[in-house]
Amino acid sequence: MRFIILAALLLSGCGVATPHPVVEHTVVEKVPVAVTCYKAADLPVEPAKVAKDLTGDAMHDLDLISASALRLRRWGQSEAALLAGCTVK
Repeated sequence: MRFIILAALLLSGCGVATPHPVVEHTVVEKVPVAVTCYKAADLPVEPAKVAKDLTGDAMHDLDLISASALRLRRWGQSEAALLAGCTVK
């Protein structure tokens, strides 16, 4: 008899519905944001080509080509910096 009462008491706790804990989670969504991009007229002008100035003299041509390469690199870096704000990451 004691076993039946003890079993009834132990099993009576199973019938009570316990509320489930509230689970909170955060959802992150990437939303495109409009940014101001530059017009073609705002971009720096490409440096002039130097092919017409080459003479065939290696010392003379090397100075022209190296200066042109530096101007071209600086131009490309400035364009990349301007356009970086317009690209999607």
